[in-house]
Amino acid sequence: MYKLKLVLLSSMLLAVACSPIGPFFGPSEDSPIPVTESVPSDEKVVSQNQELNAEIAALRQELRDLQYSIERKKAEERARSEAEAAANVSREVVPADRLWVTVSFRSGFMELTSQSRKALAKLAEKFMSKQRVQVLAIRGYTDDEPIGGYPGKRHKPRHAYKTNLDLSKARADSVASALMDVGIPGSVIQAQGYGATDFIASNKTVSGRAKNRRTEIHLVRQ
Repeated sequence: MYKLKLVLLSSMLLAVACSPIGPFFGPSEDSPIPVTESVPSDEKVVSQNQELNAEIAALRQELRDLQYSIERKKAEERARSEAEAAANVSREVVPADRLWVTVSFRSGFMELTSQSRKALAKLAEKFMSKQRVQVLAIRGYTDDEPIGGYPGKRHKPRHAYKTNLDLSKARADSVASALMDVGIPGSVIQAQGYGATDFIASNKTVSGRAKNRRTEIHLVRQ
């Protein structure tokens, strides 16, 4: 038995001497373990680069779209603010309806005096010197004296009009014609008569009635 073990041990030592140790005992602790790295193919690298470039391009486009949206909103906000500011200035500078000039008339007359015509010519020049957003509303009025005088104090009228309403309209038309004669377009003039209404003074006095016999020129915002 002892001889048999010795023979077997000798055979094993001979085999180890003639062959690598690995197949019998595996790699030794000092032997390096080979590492195999996975190297991608050229086609795979190209495909990955294309996908990455596409993602970068998409992100850049999103950034450009976002910047454009922000700039557009800023521009809209500026335009809105400017419009509101202009509207506020317009409301402050240009009232909806403002009395500009009053033209007085003699009792029973609808014609303008030479002095009134000169004053209206200067007024027209001033009106046309600026770009306007208004029209001229010309409103004629009379005192409360009936056509032909008060009862008990009658007189022959100096005109052919039968009512104070017609007389007030004739006075407004007279002012409108004078303004158009010096260059104001008829398209921005509106003439209307209101008769014996809207008194600004008492009709019981001569001076009060003289104030009520008038034609007012209003600047009216369109």
